[in-house]
Amino acid sequence: MNKWIMTAIVMTLTTGLAAGCGTDNDNLSAPPENAPQNEGTTTDVENEQSTTGHKFTKFDLEVEYENRVKYEAEYEGEGNGEAEIEDNVNEVSLKGDEAYTELSPRLEQLKFDSNADQQEVITQVLEIFELKDDYKEFELEVTFEDGTVKKYEEKK
Repeated sequence: MNKWIMTAIVMTLTTGLAAGCGTDNDNLSAPPENAPQNEGTTTDVENEQSTTGHKFTKFDLEVEYENRVKYEAEYEGEGNGEAEIEDNVNEVSLKGDEAYTELSPRLEQLKFDSNADQQEVITQVLEIFELKDDYKEFELEVTFEDGTVKKYEEKK
């Protein structure tokens, strides 16, 4: 008998909750004429830049010097985001949050866009990452917020 009473109580509460959560769609009014429009909404890409402060969804840098000494920095902003730095020049190896903390301010300082000249990009990256220009090979691949992928390569 107690089982039936409990079942009835649970069903009554469930029905009451379901009815209380509904809305009366027949009596909805139109928004006021002076209500803000959706024109000012931002896209996910714009939100990403405003939260990260830079304009790349992917940044993959490799600069090779004499004797196989390399500086590598990788950033990928999609998903949970990933960052990694392998710096043989200064003997530093960082991953995850530590690497992102190191990379993020540098990525924010980069001002080039997809139309920038290759030499301008190389010069800017070397300066901001505090790397010497006596490299043997420079490789950079970036994906900009708009999806444009650019590669910058130079061998000396």
